[in-house]
Amino acid sequence: MMLSPSSLGRLLRRLHAVRSRDPVPEELRGWSWWSPPLRPRAHLGLGVGEAAIRWCPSRRDLHLRRVRGLEPQPTQAMLRGRVVHGAFRRSALDVARLHVLGRDPPGIVAELVASAGDAARAIAEEAGALGLEELAARAYTRFVFLWSGWVEETGQPPWYTEYVVDGSLLGLSPRLRVDALGVGIVVEVKLGAWRDDYPAALAGYALALEASHEIPVDYGLVLLVSRDASRIEPRPVYLGADERIAFIEARDEAIELLLSGQDPGAPSECTRGCPFARLCAPAAAPARGGEALGEALA
Repeated sequence: MMLSPSSLGRLLRRLHAVRSRDPVPEELRGWSWWSPPLRPRAHLGLGVGEAAIRWCPSRRDLHLRRVRGLEPQPTQAMLRGRVVHGAFRRSALDVARLHVLGRDPPGIVAELVASAGDAARAIAEEAGALGLEELAARAYTRFVFLWSGWVEETGQPPWYTEYVVDGSLLGLSPRLRVDALGVGIVVEVKLGAWRDDYPAALAGYALALEASHEIPVDYGLVLLVSRDASRIEPRPVYLGADERIAFIEARDEAIELLLSGQDPGAPSECTRGCPFARLCAPAAAPARGGEALGEALA
């Protein structure tokens, strides 16, 4: 995959028609944070993932972390996710640096691919994931090609990565981090398979950006990275009314759970790879099927 205006245009073309048929109502724009349904019952500083993505079927992970103050050791899958995110961020910075220095895209690719081993070691060390250098190198190289495609067509540096946005008006964290921010597009990088709650999470970031900047954000893009980082699949998402309502309902459910202080109990079936498995006693029934939770957390 190459990231460029023309490739993005092809991805988003179908969504333009969806937006024209189903425009976002004003009450579901982030700048309407002061009135229902956006106004939160409480301001608990939730992360978008905490609010929108149901990692645990009963949401007991949220209770264990927020009410009991427990924090699990990162699983191998979570470390792999950190590595991929680190590769995404570092590749964007490295491509931008060489672009500013006047290198052309082929020269950028040649120089960064040649030094991918050094970058991979730094990425793995920063992620606390020594031993995953091979994954880091492969992901870094893939992203270097992706960003170089953007530079080649636009003449502009890569998008902002790890963009910080204030979500406090919506009851979220004042320092939410968006993986990348394009022009009217919020981008998230995910390791592993698609999840049906990813659009709601993207809508949460869009609402926070609208509340903070008062600029409409109608589109999201998920970059699905395969488990071995050999492939990157883009999934465009229109952030319409349904996606925004799904986020608001999930956020309100999370807030109600935390305000009640009640333990929702272990689910009847756990998500495979849940990092809270050893802390969630009594254990629920064995998990089955699906992608490992740690990879979905990425």
